[in-house]
Amino acid sequence: MPIECLISFDNNPQGVYYAGQELSGVVDLDVDATRRIKGIHVTVSGYAKIRWIKKGYPRDSERAMCRAYRSYLSSRSYVLGSCANNSSIDWPAGEYSYTFHVILPDNLPTSFDGKYGQIHYEIITTIERAGRYPKVFKLPFTVIQPLDLNADAIYRVPLEILDRKRFWSFCCPTGPLTVKFSTPYCGYAPGQKIHFVLYINNESSIDITECEVKLKQEVSYESHDPQHEYRYDKHLIARKQFGNVLRWSRKVYRGYLDLPSIPPTSVKPTCPISVNYSIKIIVNPTEFHWKLKLKIPLTIGSIPIMDGPEALLRFNRQQQQHQVVSQNLQMSTQQRQRDRDHNRDRDRDRDRDRNLERDRDRDRDRNRERTSASVQQRRLSSINNNNHNHGRLVGGLLPTNSNMNMIVNASPTPTSSTPSSTPTTAALRPSAMPAILVTSDSDNPPDYIPMMPPSYEDAMALSEKFSDDTEFLTNVSMSSILSAQADVTTKRLYDESSSQLRLTLSCQDSAPAEAGMDEEVTTNAPGGESFACEKK
Repeated sequence: MPIECLISFDNNPQGVYYAGQELSGVVDLDVDATRRIKGIHVTVSGYAKIRWIKKGYPRDSERAMCRAYRSYLSSRSYVLGSCANNSSIDWPAGEYSYTFHVILPDNLPTSFDGKYGQIHYEIITTIERAGRYPKVFKLPFTVIQPLDLNADAIYRVPLEILDRKRFWSFCCPTGPLTVKFSTPYCGYAPGQKIHFVLYINNESSIDITECEVKLKQEVSYESHDPQHEYRYDKHLIARKQFGNVLRWSRKVYRGYLDLPSIPPTSVKPTCPISVNYSIKIIVNPTEFHWKLKLKIPLTIGSIPIMDGPEALLRFNRQQQQHQVVSQNLQMSTQQRQRDRDHNRDRDRDRDRDRNLERDRDRDRDRNRERTSASVQQRRLSSINNNNHNHGRLVGGLLPTNSNMNMIVNASPTPTSSTPSSTPTTAALRPSAMPAILVTSDSDNPPDYIPMMPPSYEDAMALSEKFSDDTEFLTNVSMSSILSAQADVTTKRLYDESSSQLRLTLSCQDSAPAEAGMDEEVTTNAPGGESFACEKK
């Protein structure tokens, strides 16, 4: 026995659903023996497909084929196995039931099956077998795009049309033929009756043999491959015929048209298949005169117009819902505008705070620079006072870095007046303090010119003018600092007084300093602080 499959819908045996409803059902499978399969999946599919052959081309010509395809629904779920790998599993014999559940989108077009195309929906159960073609079971269902005729008051407006025509007889015009057609509404639903009134006033000399009222369905197909083309098709839905109207007479015919189960009018042009309806009135005169034809569009919906208090209450309720939706939309728009304004104000406040913080940092840096400058000036004044009391300060540039400190050393150190055999100029970093030489008048070499310390403004100007300290210290002799003895690496200057300035010069080796050698100047203070400068 082969595999048996039964697909059924929950609480809907006819399988008719509105777009936006919930679609659910059960798939029952019966297997008589163990099968080797890859997987089982259930697919809910919906599509629109168009195909026709252009006239004048042979049927085997591919260029004559016009096609169009559009998918509206494709939901697949595996109930057994998976598509991740190509492995197979054993499906034991027995009875199995699998459920499916899907929410239909709101924009699904109504199901339709025409001459050149179709809009089709179906449930597909596929059993993928190993080494064989898959086993497929299908069950179609119907989807209706809801069109409530009570939602818009325009469908309650009466439908009327009026036309006149004159005939010619022996090269002379005859009297007019007046035709008037009217219905109570311009929108109807399947299952209703379209009541109408046909009024004919024949003031001509020509007899009217027959009058006819038709309801027609007009379908347009739109193809995209290989080019954009249209195809039209018409179907007769209902018809009512009446007798003659003699010359110089008038008649009033009353009748109705029965509406069968037909798809509603297409209101959303998102599908290549569009369905519309119209009422056509034909008045056929005798002899060889042209027919009088009238055409008026008609809307077919899915929910009929309801008269009475219930319909009025429903209409009012829909109007209130529409107003509530409009108010919510307006409130959401205002809330979004308020949120944008709030975000703009918050960004503006953040930028203002950032600018204030930047200004405070700039003022803090300026105050720190002023404080450092005043401290440096006080220290320079102290050094000048010590020079006037205990000797002269001879040297080069003052330090430009405000963090560098002049440190006083109170340890006693004898001075040496023995000049070095090779005078050397100290090369220091631009930000470091240059060498300062403190001697007495008797220790000055013959080419030495005593120099007074410059003022703070002159020192700052000189530090900016000369990037290399050696250019300013060319006249300073280091012979009174470096000792002639090779094993002595440190010489202390000035006497033992703790109130006088003391400097300590440390050399890496006893050899004369040359260009490119490293020199280190170190000073010590009673507070334990030290400071060193190096030059590569």
